[in-house]
Amino acid sequence: MKPRAALRRLRICEHGGKREGKKKNELIDFSVNLNPYGPPDFVSEAIQEAVKEIAVYPDTECRTLREQIAEKFGCEQKEVLVGAGVSELIQLVALSFVKNRVLMPKHTYGEYETATKMLGAQIKRVEMPDLRIKPELIVDAMKKDDVVFLCNPNNPTGQYLGKNEIEQILEAAERVDALVVIDEAYMDFVTDAFWAHKFSTHNLIILRSLTKSFAIPGVRVGYAISSEAIITELEKIKVPWSVSVCAQKVGAAVIGTDGDKFLAETIKRIERSKRKIEKSLDVHTDANFYILEVGDAMEAKKELLKHGILVRDCTSFGLPTHIRFSVRTDDENDLLLHFLKSFLNFRDN
Repeated sequence: MKPRAALRRLRICEHGGKREGKKKNELIDFSVNLNPYGPPDFVSEAIQEAVKEIAVYPDTECRTLREQIAEKFGCEQKEVLVGAGVSELIQLVALSFVKNRVLMPKHTYGEYETATKMLGAQIKRVEMPDLRIKPELIVDAMKKDDVVFLCNPNNPTGQYLGKNEIEQILEAAERVDALVVIDEAYMDFVTDAFWAHKFSTHNLIILRSLTKSFAIPGVRVGYAISSEAIITELEKIKVPWSVSVCAQKVGAAVIGTDGDKFLAETIKRIERSKRKIEKSLDVHTDANFYILEVGDAMEAKKELLKHGILVRDCTSFGLPTHIRFSVRTDDENDLLLHFLKSFLNFRDN
């Protein structure tokens, strides 16, 4: 039996973290955008607590964690949905609300495309002059029933859209009755970020991940914040027990005051590292990762791998001349800068 026609156009979405045949301890992995100082110590304590409950089904409604998230962000528990990472939530949004067409920036996170094509819907890619998202171009392209996916800050370019820019997009969505989905997976790393969930609109879904901020990619947990009506629709098709006991315990641990303290301390260190990188390479980002034009991304990645350094080839983002690399510890960053500059100097000579 052949698969549905829509699936024939699908490719497996590329992600960072592939070890290219090397063992984990043989690589410094700049290809994943994780907090280099995590996971925090208290995460292991939460995992030990979860071990005591593995003989019972997890709470499919994630009530304790939802309650904590609602309290933290000043919303109602019925306006929160916990999922097995943002990737599950993206698919739930697509299954619930994508009708004919999805809007997204030309260069952005690949799972939006996968979720769209899975349903056989059309994709409208909005141009990014100078690799910048222009809200006015999104507004001009928006039509009734569109679902608009925005990664904020954007992956892989690191650009963060501020309050006025998001407000401009949301006002247009209300006028034409479109749905805006803002993926804030990297927002904890943004200086002076605003809380988009405070916008009072039924045309908005916020997606947030705990993976990046606390360096816990092995624990799949993220959450959505939206109106009660939208959350109810997502709940209808969510896989029961997709969020394990371990994920719920770890999520509850990092959402609390210990998690806030960990973030405050580590993000200061990341900001100091960013200043050194930006001075050295003349680059800028609003997030915890950078995109850099290197001529041939595949070749740059291959050369850096010779020195045990893994970066992200941005070809899958439609940028075959660029690489993406995260901010790690100062010693690791210095090593990357040394070999990266050697490659760029060799390329230019």
